[in-house]
Amino acid sequence: ISERIHDLTTHKILGYPIMVLVVLGALQAIFTFGGFTSEILGTLLYSYKPLFESILGLGPLKVIVWGGLMEGLIANITIALPYLIPFYLILYILEDSGYLARAAFLMDTIMHKIGLHGKAFIPIMLGYGCNVPACLGCRIMETERERLLTGFVVTLIPCAARTAVILGLVGSFLGIQWALALYIINLAIVFILGRIAFKMLPGEPTALIMEMPDYKIPHAKTVLKQTWFRLWEFLKISFPLIIASSTIIKLIEMLGFLDSISKALSPITVWWLGLPEITGVILIFGVLRKELTLIMLASLLGTTNFQSILTPLQMFIFALVVMLYIPCVATIAACVREFGWRRALVIALVEILFAILAGGIIYRLMAAFNMLSG
Repeated sequence: ISERIHDLTTHKILGYPIMVLVVLGALQAIFTFGGFTSEILGTLLYSYKPLFESILGLGPLKVIVWGGLMEGLIANITIALPYLIPFYLILYILEDSGYLARAAFLMDTIMHKIGLHGKAFIPIMLGYGCNVPACLGCRIMETERERLLTGFVVTLIPCAARTAVILGLVGSFLGIQWALALYIINLAIVFILGRIAFKMLPGEPTALIMEMPDYKIPHAKTVLKQTWFRLWEFLKISFPLIIASSTIIKLIEMLGFLDSISKALSPITVWWLGLPEITGVILIFGVLRKELTLIMLASLLGTTNFQSILTPLQMFIFALVVMLYIPCVATIAACVREFGWRRALVIALVEILFAILAGGIIYRLMAAFNMLSG
């Protein structure tokens, strides 16, 4: 039966619709679980706000402890974790079952269009979980040119943290179809920029040689262990960053510096991207970790009901820019380690400039055609 499933999932015609269905099914499962869990946790945790106010009063201490520390933690628990848990579970189920290797085989022809072979699909798929292991996973590529090209491509892939922003903001408030639209835009951009980088870097792609593991029923212990490892890595890094950044931003706000920073960035955020002024500060701190952008947005706006503050078009453009701009500091560090600081700096600068350029153009196009104007 393993051979029959192998033949079906690697079929030159049937294999592709099967792969599309697998990806769509995974996204739907993540969205359904994430939305349901996020709502329950949000209602539960925000019910403690009156208790904190009665203990801390309404002075500066309450602003820092609740507005900075607690709202940051609550937003992390209610926005990021509900989407990360099912994502990693599904990713490792697909990997342990043997399907990811078949997907790499199917993607070989498409990967050649950007100067890579199907093996690059593995770090790219890892990139949907986290760009850091994806960057380190570029070592499986045979040549330095392929490693660099794959490294550039994987940093454009929306990791689980960016997926939390896409699904937590666009998926929850605009619908799953608009979240999928962002992924389609991302794939188009990955292909275009990958193709440009392929033309600029000398050399030719090598042939795909890889071993196909047998299909098997995923081992629950292995899947859960890998999922827990990734979640623990996330919690270990994100919670201290969230506590520190949320508290620092509240202090900056209390000292009156937040408005100055926001105003300095307003030609980009307000005029070009059509976003609220405050998003400039959020995008800067989002470099620490991408899910921080949504968490800090909730913290600064004082609500997770984003549709009461942002227009549908603003939500879409904010998620688009977060999806495309500079990878997080951990990914930059991985790029420096793998490719050197000069190449890592070039990758980061290209992505910042492209995210701003693409965000402004797509904002104007969507506004001109009255898309998401309601």
